[in-house]
Amino acid sequence: MATHVLWQADVADFDAWLKVFREDIAMRQAAGIHDLHVWRDPDQKDHAIAMFEVDDIQKARAFFDSEELAMHLERGGVAHIQVKLLDPVLP
Repeated sequence: MATHVLWQADVADFDAWLKVFREDIAMRQAAGIHDLHVWRDPDQKDHAIAMFEVDDIQKARAFFDSEELAMHLERGGVAHIQVKLLDPVLP
């Protein structure tokens, strides 16, 4: 079964963050991370939420902990990041 990642963060400017996020798709795909959904919190306009499906949990962990990603997040004005790895329980 696939594993999913729920990612949330405060961003300085949602539209600027979304542009950087879209530019970084190849980096995520190379790590076996597939974009499923991206949301904007209607009550906090600069709070971004994304759901990913991952091929390999260890590879995904390494990606989310990487210095390369940290540089991209800084470029996107990201703060207060929360990453939750989710294993399915029911089919």
